[in-house]
Amino acid sequence: MLINTSLLRERFVIKKSGLKEDPLVALGNRILLPLTSKNGELTERFVVRAHSMHTALRMASYITQEFYKSGPIINRPKALDWKNIWFDITTDFERPHTPETWICVYHNGKIIFKNGEHHPFLDVIEQCDIKNREEYDRAIKIAEDIFMQAGKTVKIDHEINIAFVIGAMEKQARCGLIMRIPESTSTFNFQLKSLKTDDNSENKIAFPEHIGFELAADFLEGIQLSVTAAFTEQQIKNGHLSPLSPQAKKMHSSFKRIGRLNASISAFENMYAIKYRPERPDFTQILENIRNNAPDEF
Repeated sequence: MLINTSLLRERFVIKKSGLKEDPLVALGNRILLPLTSKNGELTERFVVRAHSMHTALRMASYITQEFYKSGPIINRPKALDWKNIWFDITTDFERPHTPETWICVYHNGKIIFKNGEHHPFLDVIEQCDIKNREEYDRAIKIAEDIFMQAGKTVKIDHEINIAFVIGAMEKQARCGLIMRIPESTSTFNFQLKSLKTDDNSENKIAFPEHIGFELAADFLEGIQLSVTAAFTEQQIKNGHLSPLSPQAKKMHSSFKRIGRLNASISAFENMYAIKYRPERPDFTQILENIRNNAPDEF
C-alpha cells in the first residue's frame, strides 16, 4: 500500500474558561500524506489544509505525483515553485469566484507554503500533532496544555467528518467519498486500474498513484457546484436574487465548470478501468433534484 489516508472536514471551537466572549472557531479540510518510496527507504510526511475539499485533494495529488515521480521533495537543490502550483490549481474557477480560498502545506509540522488567510490555530494543531503523530486526537489535549502553560485555560471542541478515503497500490486504487446534498447524505466508492489491450498484455497506460485524488476532486467539486448553482438559479427565479448579482455570475461560471469536470471525469474513464459502487454520481440529476426541491434558504 503506497497511499492509505483520508480527507477530514474539521471544525474547532476554542472556548476560554470563565469568559463570556464568543468562542473562536477554526474551520478547514485536512489530509495527511505519509509518503514512502517503493523500496521503503525514503519517507516524507506532509499535511495539506485547505478552504475546500477539492483544492486540498488536488494539492495532495501534486505532492504525491512529485514524490513518486522524482523522489523526495524537501531537500531538492531547486525547491518546488509552490506559488505557481497553487496558481494552476485555482486559476480556472477558485481565484475569480472564491477569493476567500486558502491553502497551507506543512512538512513535519512546519509551514512550507501558504496562500490566503487561514486560522492560526490550525498551525498550533499541526505543531502539537507532530509531537504525537500516531494519535491525531491527542493533539487537542496537547494544545489545551500549551494554552494552560501560557496562562490561558481553554476547552477545545473538535468536530470531524471523513469526506474521502483512499488506498492506492502500484496498479490500482480504491476510494470512497461522502456525497452531501440537501436532505441527503450517501457514500459511493470507485476502483481504478490500468487499462489493458487484452488479458495477457502489459498495461497500456501506467497507473500513477495520484489519480484517485484527481478523480475524487472532480466529483467533490462537481457535486458542490451542482448544489449551489441550482439553488442560486432557483433564488433568481423566485426573485430573491438579481440576475445581475455576483451570485448569478458565479452560477453561470459554475455551469461551465461542471461541464469541464464532466469532460475530465470522462477522460479518466477512457484512460483507466473504473468501477463505481453504486452508480457514478450524475451532476445533471443533482441539478434537477435541487431545482425541483430547492429550499427557501441554503
